[in-house]
Amino acid sequence: MANISLTNNSIYSQKINNFSGELFRVGGQRTPFLSATGGLNGGKVLQSTFWQIQAADSAVVSTEPTKGQEGAQPTEYLGRDRVAFTGVTQVFHKGVKMTYTAMATYQHQNPFDLSANIAASSDGDGTVTAADKLGLAGGNPIVDEFSEQMSLALEKVAREVEWFAFNGTFADGANVTPGAGTREMRGISEYTSLNANSDNTVAPVATAGNIYWNKATGNGATGANQVLSWDAIAGSLKRLYDAHAPMVQPVLCVTPKQLLDLNKELVNNSLSGTLGTIVPRDRNIAGIDVDTIVTPFGSIGMMVIDPNIMPDNNAFILDFAFIQPVFTNIPGYGTVFVRDLDQDDYARVGKAIYMEMGYDFGPPSYHLKIAGVA
Repeated sequence: MANISLTNNSIYSQKINNFSGELFRVGGQRTPFLSATGGLNGGKVLQSTFWQIQAADSAVVSTEPTKGQEGAQPTEYLGRDRVAFTGVTQVFHKGVKMTYTAMATYQHQNPFDLSANIAASSDGDGTVTAADKLGLAGGNPIVDEFSEQMSLALEKVAREVEWFAFNGTFADGANVTPGAGTREMRGISEYTSLNANSDNTVAPVATAGNIYWNKATGNGATGANQVLSWDAIAGSLKRLYDAHAPMVQPVLCVTPKQLLDLNKELVNNSLSGTLGTIVPRDRNIAGIDVDTIVTPFGSIGMMVIDPNIMPDNNAFILDFAFIQPVFTNIPGYGTVFVRDLDQDDYARVGKAIYMEMGYDFGPPSYHLKIAGVA
């Protein structure tokens, strides 16, 4: 990895460690949300840890509007409600320390047991005996253990980002002692729940979160959770439509179990024809393969999320056209970079991955949480 170097007292951009591209790619299909959202636009960069997401109420026309007349005053004076939601970038800081010996010995022999004494072996003192162990010398495909560990650390960071993108609970880091607070991004589960409806019969609004309750009673207070169904997806899309969500690039995010439940229903029940069909891997978002499900509101993508990451008993319909990563730019370093760790007098090397990142989801009503999924 290149170090920042000075030439004629100037820092050249190509010498700066910046790995935001690797962050989006390293997880691939195991972190599809991060890979797709990062691949779409690369995110935006701020010189701040905060930003605001603004939303306005929906203009509903349900009766005949007033009609203007030539030369007359306006038929009405409009004042639309506008609200703001706060986002924050979260610190991700992971390190790797490795001794010089560990860096040098990537060709260590790794003994393993055989089923019988089938190979002649020396015990190191000049004698030769039959043995049931064998060592692989030079068979390790990794020839730079430290770089491999740094790549694995970046993959772990990607998984953590995906977890917080779904599960994060907003915290702005405020603390009585400066610098002692912890910032945490607001995850989509919390975001879609802000001022959201507690019942499916409550009309959605454009300035609040949106939930489709998949419980038997259709509300969040009572009723048993139900398996994800085609009807639930159609009902969820109707709520998004009623909330005046643009639905530009909606994607259904499900766990593997939810996918199998949905597939079982669509394959085995009475749904037939083009409605209720899952079309496998026929499209992708920023290089991430997604399935397609056909609904009365059009075809939407379907993405499988790691069940260790997806919040329990939830699925989501997210409009990827309005989701982008947000980074706090660190002057002289960039957004995602590797820094040297202080080693004192230890015989080892230490480096750390550092970034400050959050997610801008756009207005919460553009997305929807399907809660109460068995």
